[in-house]
Amino acid sequence: MSAATVQEPFLLSSYPESAVHRKHSAAPVYASLPSSSDADPFVTVAVHGDGVHVLDTSMLHPAVSHTLGPSTSFSCSPATRITRRNGVRVCTTYAVLEAGSDVRPDAKGKTVVAWEEAVSGVTGSEDLPGEKNKRVAVAPHPVSHIYAPGYLPNTSILVGPGGQLSVADEELGVQHTSAPQNHQASTLLRHFLFPSVACTFLPPSSISSYNAISLSFLRSGEISRVSMVGVAQDGSLNILGECVIPIDETDIMDISCSNTGFISILLYSGAWHSFSLSTFSTSTLTVSAAAEPIRLQALTFTSPGRVAEGSLCALTSSHVLLAGITSGSPVEIVLLLWDLRYGVLLAQQTLPIPSTLPRARKTGAIVRLTTLPVPSPNTAAGKAATIQLNAVLVLAPSPERDSQADSSPARSTILVVPLSVPANSTIAAALGRANAGARWVSAKHVTGALPSQHPRGAPEMSAAARKTLNEMRASVNGSAGGSVAGAEAVFFEYAKQEQKGKRPAAPGTPQEGQPLEYAFVQSVLALVLPPTNEKTQSPATYSAKIVRYLLERRTLSSSMVEGGLLLALVARDDWESISLAMRTVTDLPEADVVHLLSKVVTVRRRSSAADDSAMQVDSVSAAPSVPALATFLVQCVVYPFTPASERVAFRKHLADATDIVPVLEVLDTWVVRHTENDALLSEGAAPSPSSPELPPLEKVLAFLQTLLDASFLALLAHPPAHRLLRTLAAHLEPALALTAALEHLRAPLEPFARAAAKAQQARADGAAAKEAGAKTDGGRDWRRKRKMAHEQAAVAVGLYQVEELVL
Repeated sequence: MSAATVQEPFLLSSYPESAVHRKHSAAPVYASLPSSSDADPFVTVAVHGDGVHVLDTSMLHPAVSHTLGPSTSFSCSPATRITRRNGVRVCTTYAVLEAGSDVRPDAKGKTVVAWEEAVSGVTGSEDLPGEKNKRVAVAPHPVSHIYAPGYLPNTSILVGPGGQLSVADEELGVQHTSAPQNHQASTLLRHFLFPSVACTFLPPSSISSYNAISLSFLRSGEISRVSMVGVAQDGSLNILGECVIPIDETDIMDISCSNTGFISILLYSGAWHSFSLSTFSTSTLTVSAAAEPIRLQALTFTSPGRVAEGSLCALTSSHVLLAGITSGSPVEIVLLLWDLRYGVLLAQQTLPIPSTLPRARKTGAIVRLTTLPVPSPNTAAGKAATIQLNAVLVLAPSPERDSQADSSPARSTILVVPLSVPANSTIAAALGRANAGARWVSAKHVTGALPSQHPRGAPEMSAAARKTLNEMRASVNGSAGGSVAGAEAVFFEYAKQEQKGKRPAAPGTPQEGQPLEYAFVQSVLALVLPPTNEKTQSPATYSAKIVRYLLERRTLSSSMVEGGLLLALVARDDWESISLAMRTVTDLPEADVVHLLSKVVTVRRRSSAADDSAMQVDSVSAAPSVPALATFLVQCVVYPFTPASERVAFRKHLADATDIVPVLEVLDTWVVRHTENDALLSEGAAPSPSSPELPPLEKVLAFLQTLLDASFLALLAHPPAHRLLRTLAAHLEPALALTAALEHLRAPLEPFARAAAKAQQARADGAAAKEAGAKTDGGRDWRRKRKMAHEQAAVAVGLYQVEELVL
């Protein structure tokens, strides 16, 4: 498993501040990356009062530049498409002008300009002559985003601040336009454009029908919503759905959305919500909560004033990159890579604030992130376990600050941040990372969360269960010596009421199988089975009746008890409950099971030694409740286990060869009973698999193999074990040879075995159907039989069969 990393950023370019952007109250620099993951490593930068530059991140120098003059300003980030023409790479650059020599007074923010130029910086003599490379057009609406992706050749996408969407051709002529379905005035919060083949939240029909998917996050009054539009190959637009985002807050600072449909919304308060976008048909779009919200702290955007000092960028799956500035000392820029599905921080990187970046107390600075799209899952890069990406971080001075207070000339800085991100979000990568982001996460509960969301570790409990728990706690605390008699009476009265049907069972579910509430069971266990006191090793508060009742109801898991259920029970010397837990609890750790096995072996070995010496008679009664080794070993053998975990447990808790030999002796006895007198060949002579004294042979062999794998070297170093190992080999080798010989009969006998199994199943189904029919027919069954007999007699034709037919 590859770890996520945020490498140290490197400087791509830096530009002085222009007076034009301060006049228009706009960001001094706009930067964008190609809209395709397999595009050339170019960053397109639009600088107010300067022009548009296409920077090569591999060579760290401009590949193409268009100087427009000091009066030029832009309304959004530019876009670039790289194509090949006659073997020459041609760069087509698009920009939207707010002011300049090409902008009419009525076309501010609508004027779209496109240039074509060879990447080398020298235009072709005939193919790209001078001013003919430049095209100017006016869009039907203001433009806040422009795209020129490689998967939409000869097409550009224009997005308006009200959610309008237009498709322009190669000559910048608008061919199709779409507006949001909601007729109310809308404000565009964020916009994303993805290739349809990379959108895993789409149905197959949409992937084949459209080349690109447009996602617009809009706000109408107090309501936030998302609109999805499909862009077909011919440029036509089709609205695929629109739905409301289930969030009450409107102070949204930034939004991220990945190609998997994972959405995160960051508020100025620091609350960070996660949602999942899904589609069930071509016209049904839903947004639902994907994870519990978290609240960030120690970043400047969470405090009033510095509203721009933070930015989000979606990566793969539920991985999101956050850029911000710390509010504590030292003040620095921090890049945090989160997996929001599990709410953990995977990687981080810090860097000092440039000395040329002024940060006024009220306005702060501008921090913006953008990154390359994630490779499509169908490509080789998209199938890799770790995706390598480049993010662009723009640090710019705020245009609203008081420039006279600056101590040095202000500059905008563009940095490239190399990233390594897992392709998928996995719990394995999140394990052990819970405390990695403790500095950035506040313990305060996020307000405005969905009603179904609750703080971690605080599941809901019914009123009756809460009342019962309070009464049990009062009874235990008020009793002398921690007596649990009163608590048992209250608990079983509650259980009795539950069995009577105060909580009805689901159809087809037996009433006695209804599970108790998880939160209630966990709280009861904390009361009647508290963690073992390290000093006394025997806490007074313990109710074996309640624990066994819960075990019989199959409502317990090992993780409900701190330190593990088995270890808590063995501290109380309650082996009867341990035996019951081995049959009803499904998540017992292998280490705990082997630890108990080692205790049984130790006690029985000491008891055996005591039989040989009457002077050690005290040790015989040291643990009278400990079961016999064979009895407990049966439960260990039949309990499901993972061989790797079991081997680790053997090496840790059963490492002494002296303790292993008694276990091997019992296993050898079971192997003999399974293989003696040709028991393998006779189904009737074979012991029942459910025999409480003899586990199935396959379970015995699996346990034996794991034990030998873990302790064979220790047994070789223990001479008394050599004879036992030879005996085991002598018992196993004939059985293995017989099994190998019988293996040749598998293919010839398999059809007969299938026919026999099918006939047996048919008989069982027939008997069950007959019994069910008898129950449902009741008194009408004899009338049906008599009617059939009369009909058969009237026809006078009985059953017959053809023995032989000769043609």
